[in-house]
Order: sequence, then structure tokens, then C-alpha cells
Amino acid sequence: MDHIEETKLEVPKEPVLFPKTINCLIPHGAPIIYPRWIHDNRKFNRIDYEVELAFIIKDKCKYVKANKAYDHILGYTIFNDITARKIQVKDIASRLPWFRSKALDTFGPIGPRIVSHPEIENPHNLKIELKLNGEIKQSSNTKHLLFKIPELLENISQFFTMEPGDIVATGTPSGIGPIKPGDRIEASIEKIGTLSNRVILEEELS
Repeated sequence: MDHIEETKLEVPKEPVLFPKTINCLIPHGAPIIYPRWIHDNRKFNRIDYEVELAFIIKDKCKYVKANKAYDHILGYTIFNDITARKIQVKDIASRLPWFRSKALDTFGPIGPRIVSHPEIENPHNLKIELKLNGEIKQSSNTKHLLFKIPELLENISQFFTMEPGDIVATGTPSGIGPIKPGDRIEASIEKIGTLSNRVILEEELS
């Protein structure tokens, strides 16, 4: 909820859904690649971090009712919803989807582990934090999520059949901000651990 206030966007009446495709996913310790074409273009050159709690689906399901949601959840992990912010802002202004700003290669760090649902009795009371180069930038609690996990799964499963291993990220707290090549991002959630990734410029891969 505090992220909505921070961005001055209208509070949505239902979850805002967008896909992050498989090319986004990278594990703990892998580099986030900052595309050269974004880095060198002043119209587009802002990429942001967004720490989020994510839940993993354990079985194929559809039309899940909120009171049965936890029956279909394998566990929880940390997700960093890396976003090409200036591209997103441009697309919002043009009433276009968020897809291209969210689904670039490596824009979905995830990990460092999955904690099973029984191990986390209440996923809506976990400290959540992000550090950029050792400095705390985001600090909140999952109790402030705008949409709770049962509500999210009920909504999403109306539209899409959920498959085992599907990942749903739940939303980020306030404090989002830009990253640059050379930065280290540490995203932490109580009872799960810390997801750490370095940012590199695209050419550093070769």
C-alpha cells in the first residue's frame, strides 16, 4: 500500500496483473544485466529494484476460492521485480501494458530458497527489506500488502490455470529506486533469507 502512495498511482480495486517470462529468472548470486541500449539512452535509462514476497504453486488449479488458497501453495521465496522504470512510465502514459518494462532478461532474481507453507504460519507478518550497496532502501512488513495472498490467488486463478511451479509476486513496499552497473542488491525477508545479486553492464558478459 505504501508503494502505491509513493508512486501517486490510483489505488487499484483489484490486483494489477502482468507476466514475467522465464528469461527473467536468475538465481541468488547471478548478475542482473543492465542493457547497454537502456544505459545509453537518456529517455529510458532508469532501472529500479522492487523486493517482493513470492509464493509458489504446488499443483494444477483453477477457480481457487480464497479460503482454499493455502491448499495450493508449496511455499514462499524472495523475488526482486526489476523494472525499466522510464519505459514503464512511458507505457502507462500511452495506456500500454507493463510487459516490456518488466520482462527483460535477468529482471527476475529469485531465491535463495523456498520455505514450505507449513514453516511460515503467517506470510502476512514478515519483515521485508532491501539494501543497495549495504544501505537500507526498503523496510516494511508483509502485513501492509494491498492484496493478501488468498485474495491474489482467487483473482488470478479466475483468468489462468495455475501450474505446479508457477510463481506469484505479491507487491513491493515504498522505497523503490534506481540501480546502476556495479551495484549490489540484497533483498531479505524474515524466515526466508537474503537474495543477493550484482548489477553488470551488458558488455561485461563477454
